[in-house]
Amino acid sequence: MKSKFFRGLILISVAAMLLSGTTVNASTVKKNSYVGEKKGITIEYFGHSSFGISDSEGMKIVTDPYDPIMGYTFPSVSTQIVTISHNHFDHNYLLYENLLYKQLYFSTTGSFEYEGIKIEGIPSWHDNEQGALRGSNTIYTYEINNIKVCHLGDLGHQLSKEQLKSIGKVDVLMIPVGGNFTIDSAEAVQVINSINPKVIIPMHYSTDISYLKDYLAPLDDFIDKAKLEGWDIENVDKLSLTNQMLDIMKTKKVFVLNYNH
Repeated sequence: MKSKFFRGLILISVAAMLLSGTTVNASTVKKNSYVGEKKGITIEYFGHSSFGISDSEGMKIVTDPYDPIMGYTFPSVSTQIVTISHNHFDHNYLLYENLLYKQLYFSTTGSFEYEGIKIEGIPSWHDNEQGALRGSNTIYTYEINNIKVCHLGDLGHQLSKEQLKSIGKVDVLMIPVGGNFTIDSAEAVQVINSINPKVIIPMHYSTDISYLKDYLAPLDDFIDKAKLEGWDIENVDKLSLTNQMLDIMKTKKVFVLNYNH
C-alpha cells in the first residue's frame, strides 16, 4: 500500500510540474526515482570509453578497460561481466589486479544471456572502409531491469539497416565523438538520429588527462552540435535511471559523466 501511495504522489507532483511549465530535469527525477520503483541502473565513468553499469545488487558490466598509459586511473571494481569492443590498447586491458570479473566478451558477436542480463554483440568496423584502416569493432547492447544500453565502441562509420535492426530500440547510447580514430561529432549526430535513443552519453574525446588528447577532438565540438539538434546537456557524477524516469522524460538528454577517479 505504501509503495502505491508514494508512487501516486510522485506521479501527481511530476504532472503538476509539467502543467505549470516547470522543467523536469534529471536531478529532479533522480532524487525520487527509487521511491516508487527500486529497479534501475546506475552508470559511472571510468575514463575514455570505459563505464561501469550497476543495479541495486552491485556492478554488473564494465566496458572497454584501457591500458594505464592512457593516463586515467582505473578504479577497483568487482563485476559480473567485462566487454571489449576491439583489440586496441585503449580498450582491451585486462591485467588490472583490481578488476575482478566472472564473464568476458572480447569482440564476441551474437546473442548471450548471463545472470539475467541480455547481451548482443553486433559486428561493425573501426573505420569507413570496412576495416581496411583499423580493423573490426563490436557494438554491444545490454538489457538490465528492462533498460537497454548500447555501447558503440570505436565505431567508424554510419550504421546499416541490418545493424540498426540488431541494435533495436535503445534507452541509453554511449557514443564516440572525438573523431580521427572513430566517427567525429557531426557523424555522431547522424548516428544518434538513426538510433533515436532517449539518453546520450558521449565518450572517446580529448581531455587534459588522455594520452590521446592531441589526436581527439574536445567534447565541446560535440556539445555545440547536440545543442543545435535540441538536446539538453547535463553534467553528472553518476547517472541513475529507472524506467519511470525514462517514461516521464520529455526532453532529449545528453549526460556528460564526470571522471572522478
